[in-house]
Amino acid sequence: MAIISLLTDAPNYNLALMKLSTWHKLQGDEVYLNTPLIKADKTYASILFSWNKKNFIADEYGGIQFPEVMLPKHIEMQKPDYDLYKLDHSLGYTFRPCYRRCDFCLVKTLKQPDQRHHSIWEFHDKKFDKICLMNNNTFLDPKWKDTFEEIWAAKLKVLEHGFDVRLIDEEKANAIKKTSFVGHRHFAWDRMKDEKKITSGLKFLYAAGIKECRFYVLAGYDTTWEEDIYRCQIIVGYSNTPYIMPFNKTRTVKLTKNFINSPANWWHKRDNLKAAFKDWLKGNKSKKPASAEEDKQMNLL
Repeated sequence: MAIISLLTDAPNYNLALMKLSTWHKLQGDEVYLNTPLIKADKTYASILFSWNKKNFIADEYGGIQFPEVMLPKHIEMQKPDYDLYKLDHSLGYTFRPCYRRCDFCLVKTLKQPDQRHHSIWEFHDKKFDKICLMNNNTFLDPKWKDTFEEIWAAKLKVLEHGFDVRLIDEEKANAIKKTSFVGHRHFAWDRMKDEKKITSGLKFLYAAGIKECRFYVLAGYDTTWEEDIYRCQIIVGYSNTPYIMPFNKTRTVKLTKNFINSPANWWHKRDNLKAAFKDWLKGNKSKKPASAEEDKQMNLL
């Protein structure tokens, strides 16, 4: 029997460590999570954030900061150890790749174990009635419908998953409508150049009666403030809620984030987001005046 130490800076759970835990427990080993002072026979560290790369001492390293590192096949095939994080749901991949290659996304840097379709039963535990799909882009899977049919047959609820709205058509919208979700259905609108595909997907969702979804809006990457507000306005027009995801932290982006992401969401009562933003900014005396350049960009002068 060996003492195994698993370390990570992942805030919620770490799938790779959960699979390592399963394999080592099958060998009769004792496994400890985030107990750095324990005297271990072997230590694994899975690092999510770049600033933590030097903060962990381990025998083997992995995670998104080490994109070339993959689990050995005999460990990759293990079911996750859900007791490691005391989860109340299953999690895993039915399809791992995303072929979009977006400049701002780290997924393209990862070396994927395979490009095959997988059944939920490779990782799902029957004791759970909820499942978290970690797929990077479910609808790029040619067998995406098999995943939905397995979820429907098992009467599972889906949580923490987003879909590529650019790929939505009538069939996919109806599949989403038929599926039970915990919390919001999630989508994203990152680039202005995708407007035509985004609005097409929005129309299919709306026609299927899918509303009140959360749409992540990437702000400050290659869009202006006008384009950020415009995208939010379109999303609201289809009865969904935008959520600003800042790419940079300019004052303009921060203000837009604070306005759109406000828990009060009082702007839902307004028809024009641009006008509502200006009123909000004028009425918020705690905010410092914008620079002349930003005032000009936001057309507040």
